[in-house]
Amino acid sequence: MDIFFNRDALESFMAGVGIWGPLVFFLLQVIQAIIAPIPGNLLTMVGGVLFGLWPGFLLAYTANVVGSLIGFMIVRKAGPSVLRKLAGAKRFDRWMEMIGTDSAKARTKILLILMVLLPFLPSDFMCLAAGLTPISFRAFVVILITCRPWGQFTAALLGVGSYNMPRQLLLPLVAGIVVLCVMGVYFAPKLERVVVRWTKTISSSQD
Repeated sequence: MDIFFNRDALESFMAGVGIWGPLVFFLLQVIQAIIAPIPGNLLTMVGGVLFGLWPGFLLAYTANVVGSLIGFMIVRKAGPSVLRKLAGAKRFDRWMEMIGTDSAKARTKILLILMVLLPFLPSDFMCLAAGLTPISFRAFVVILITCRPWGQFTAALLGVGSYNMPRQLLLPLVAGIVVLCVMGVYFAPKLERVVVRWTKTISSSQD
């Protein structure tokens, strides 16, 4: 862990990794967007530390978009069975019950935008689930490109800030992030239901 607090150690680590560092980071981001074993924002923070703000952000953002597009196309072609395997039966059933595969296009777009923009919500899963809805691939790409960068940039910025931050300030920040993540996981189902309810209300008012 000293590597994240010591500039010399960090520079030495990056020199040892060489050209493979950005590639490995990019591939990890692509994979997590599809199967999500690693928190995407946490990985983006690490990218900000290792590569700097703009390189870390651009790598994370591009990889996340690529991974989400690949996941979307896999689910659209393979159907709900592959999403059930990736997400788990319990989560899949809960989400399909909330949004359904026959959601109107407007409702799907609004829900996708809110999921990608708001913190602590399973945006990667929503990107996969969008493959089962009537949303067009073009609309999905536009929403992904325009809504995804804000959270990615914030995470990369936090990573850069933590690198330059004294330990006495960094430790409370890390503790706060952990608490927020735990709260996000605990309250995620409630937040999901609220967002879905908002989406239905907004889309029904436009009908």
